Amino acid sequence: MSLLSALYTSYSGLQVSQLATDIVSNNIANADNPSYTRQKVDISSRISLRVNPGDIGTGAKVDQVIRVHNEFVYERYRDAATKLEFYDYTTQTLQEASQYFPDIDEKGVQRDLLAYFNAWQKLSVNPTESTQKVTVAEAAKNLSLSLQQIRAKLSDLQKLADEHLASVVSEVNKLAKEIANINKKIREAEASDYAHANQLRDERDNLELQLQKLTGAQVLKTGVKTMTETDSYVADYDENYSILLGGFSIVNDDSFRPIAANGELGQNAVYFQQRDLSLIDISKDITGGKLGAILDLRGRTFNKATGESADGLLQKYKDALDVFARGLIQSTNQIYASSAATSMTSALIGDSVSLSPERAKYTPIANLGKEVLVGKVQEGDMTITAYSQEGVRLQPDIVVHIDPKLMSLSQVADAINAQLSARNLDGEARIAGGQLALVTNATSASTQLGSLLISEDTSYIRSALDMTGSKNLDVVDALDIPFTIANGSFTIGVYDDNGVQIAARKIIVDKQSTNPLYSTLHGIAAQINMPRVDDNKDNDMTNDVDDFLVAGFDGNRLSIHVKDQNSELSFNLVDNETGFGGAIGLNSFFVGSSAKDIDLNSLFKNDPAKIQAYDLPVVGNNKIANAMQQLQYENVSFFNLDGSVSRETIMGRYKFLAGSLAEDAATSATSLETATAIENSVGTQFNSISRVNVDEELANLIRFQAGYSANARVISTIQTMLETLLGIKV
Repeated sequence: MSLLSALYTSYSGLQVSQLATDIVSNNIANADNPSYTRQKVDISSRISLRVNPGDIGTGAKVDQVIRVHNEFVYERYRDAATKLEFYDYTTQTLQEASQYFPDIDEKGVQRDLLAYFNAWQKLSVNPTESTQKVTVAEAAKNLSLSLQQIRAKLSDLQKLADEHLASVVSEVNKLAKEIANINKKIREAEASDYAHANQLRDERDNLELQLQKLTGAQVLKTGVKTMTETDSYVADYDENYSILLGGFSIVNDDSFRPIAANGELGQNAVYFQQRDLSLIDISKDITGGKLGAILDLRGRTFNKATGESADGLLQKYKDALDVFARGLIQSTNQIYASSAATSMTSALIGDSVSLSPERAKYTPIANLGKEVLVGKVQEGDMTITAYSQEGVRLQPDIVVHIDPKLMSLSQVADAINAQLSARNLDGEARIAGGQLALVTNATSASTQLGSLLISEDTSYIRSALDMTGSKNLDVVDALDIPFTIANGSFTIGVYDDNGVQIAARKIIVDKQSTNPLYSTLHGIAAQINMPRVDDNKDNDMTNDVDDFLVAGFDGNRLSIHVKDQNSELSFNLVDNETGFGGAIGLNSFFVGSSAKDIDLNSLFKNDPAKIQAYDLPVVGNNKIANAMQQLQYENVSFFNLDGSVSRETIMGRYKFLAGSLAEDAATSATSLETATAIENSVGTQFNSISRVNVDEELANLIRFQAGYSANARVISTIQTMLETLLGIKV
């Protein structure tokens, strides 16, 4: 050994202290940088010289500069931050939605409901007062408008969430692409064992956190190493890297696969883009982060038939609002259907078919095309049941074999007419409004034919042409009307100008019956029109319901009206739990089928004086107004989308709806508080490991400064020794 060797040893100490001071300086400079991970130097002894009597050290060296990063703690921090982002977005949205359902009486649907029922109560006191009728009309319009506005605001929240989804997907692709690029740079920078791309890793960590908060994606790293010999908190570095979203790898080391927000189905869905550019819907598999919250709130699937989401919390509230509105509409209309009138026409039931006479006559049914047919047709039999004028089923049934590939609709009618003629049944099959109509001649003395009804159709023509009047009521109930008809009966009564009942007929409704007289709308009309039913049991066939009223089904609307419009007769429907009149909209007070389109009947909007407080045209009669204001205290049926039926008051149902939303918002807020506490706790632990502690760094700075000064003193001493040595004269 020599003085020069000692000089180099001290010089290495100067270099180590200087580098360590640089690191401390950089740490302090980034003390307020939330994306920075504090660094430290890994110092070791240089190789010793092996001499006798023992090894002599040659100084110190810096093996590596490492980040003080613990991947296991950071993973927990990312997960906590992801849950916080999920509940933060959910809570904000639900709190905004809950504001649409205020509980205070001065604002919202609750106030409008009270005003609506109070208006009916005041009308019941003065049933002919025009100003009170105006008040009822205004209250009904305000209530309808409030329901429409709430539903529209919920739809706006869904649309906003849908827009957020598209922007999140764009941001995710940007982040994922940057991560893949950084991975490539890290691989290049860390080609040697002790070269650590600390800044690049910090940048990647920050992007990982943002990406996971947005999507809840799974970050997978293998080859994470601990460095207990250097720092017991350090667990970093990896061999393989990937990010999974919805089970698909959007980042695999330095390669990147994008996701897409595709809105072709009506709302944006999240798709993974494969190498062949085909798309796989992964919406149902994304459950975390802001994107998961968006999908939970807005809905993950789309219902083309309704043009809205098929699921999601916001859709749940809209559906619940629709169920509430339907219950209000049907129960109100059911009461109003018992108000005497000279004519009643239902709402449109099903779709109207447009079919020209030429196509009906010459075009085979199977070739009519989707613009006419709403379903498939096949070869099969149509069975038609004939009834006598007393309503007795005539045997046997008429069976017509139909080949839709060969027969036009007119040829089907001709085949039916041939069998009617052969049996001397005075009825006729006609083509009317693009549908097959079966008519009878009630004056016939030859057969006393009362009605003709389609009882079965294995060719499916009646459903393909949407012949709603001929379809079973259980099918109509499920597909063609938004309300529900129950089995039972209702009574149709006829009254003179003094309100005296002069005829009444019980009409049976049985949706599942094989007898079309009870299970189809055509059958309901036939029961009303049946000419030889002695309603009054007086052996007089000229003073029964069919002598005063006529029912028909045209253009998929059921209508009932007084035959002689110059008479002073009127009629009403008194229901026995079927909900029939309210379900199909006969003499309706409200129109529409949901909170989206509920409204006061235009007849009463244009002229509120036409609102009737009575069920019978008798001076002082206020039965309808009384029943309407009493409705607020009675349990009505709410038909839920899952098929269940709830019986509760209208106000109680609304409060339950508003309370459910408020409870969901409160639950989410509680979850947000919990997630915040967990994120703070894990964040504190992570920060204690990886963030800069200025006091600690200042202590290190003093330590390294002292080391630098000591090494400098040694060098100065050696310099003096060398000068002394060189000054000796030989």
